[in-house]
Amino acid sequence: MIQEDRKFWKLLLFTIPTLGIYSIYFWFRFTQDLNEMNREEKKLKNYILVLFLSIITLGIYRWVWFFYVVDRVQVTGEELGVKINPGPSVTLIWKLFGSFILIGPFVANYVTIRNMNIIARQYNKHFKKNTKVI
Repeated sequence: MIQEDRKFWKLLLFTIPTLGIYSIYFWFRFTQDLNEMNREEKKLKNYILVLFLSIITLGIYRWVWFFYVVDRVQVTGEELGVKINPGPSVTLIWKLFGSFILIGPFVANYVTIRNMNIIARQYNKHFKKNTKVI
């Protein structure tokens, strides 16, 4: 079963005292759940690998990875019949250009987590409905 109650405030609150370790755990689980919902589709890279590639590329790869995550959420939502708003381009604009007003990355993460919760609920509902207990 996919976790459907991720909280943005929890990510924000626990990342600071754990010096970023909770953030790594959060995005690792997020990616695993998103890959679970997309069994036949392209898989997202493991978040630990993303961290190493981000170090090598001076942080650029994390931006690319985030776009893929938001796009995967959008595609999964469409497959499950859920309208995802805003789309990947708007979310990425918040992440990139919103950095200049300091609140943009928070808005982008909040929207992504909220959309993931929506599709996770739909996926779990669909999964329960199509699973028969013997």
